[in-house]
Amino acid sequence: MTESVDSSSPLEHAANLRKTSDAFLAKLDRLHELEGRKRELAPEHPEFVRLAREVEDTARSLLYSGGQQVELAEQVHHDVKAGELPVNQPIRETPPRRDAVAILAEWRAAERALVAAPLDSDEERRAQADVTRFREEYRRITAPTPGDAKD
Repeated sequence: MTESVDSSSPLEHAANLRKTSDAFLAKLDRLHELEGRKRELAPEHPEFVRLAREVEDTARSLLYSGGQQVELAEQVHHDVKAGELPVNQPIRETPPRRDAVAILAEWRAAERALVAAPLDSDEERRAQADVTRFREEYRRITAPTPGDAKD
């Protein structure tokens, strides 16, 4: 039910907890929005039944997400108790994981800044450091996990 989690990486655990929690809250917000819209309509309105179905679908998805959270929480809790993993911050304090598209955009901008920077300048060194950092961040989030291997 959950994504494969690298138990050697506290950052991966924290990021997965944050991602799962954020998804749950987004679905909960959507459910609240849909139910609010449905409550404003008379039952004979053509949109009423469609909204009722979407409320049901969103509620089912929310329950599934709750199950994912329990599985991930149990896994992380087990790893922490076994001393295999230090996760010592609440989900709220964990920064959300950036997606590959955002990282690529920043990487490209850093490469343009590197090309435009004067040779041997502080600006060139900063741009080179940014290029390296974004390249590594991109590799980290796009690298296949052991569970991704195809037979």
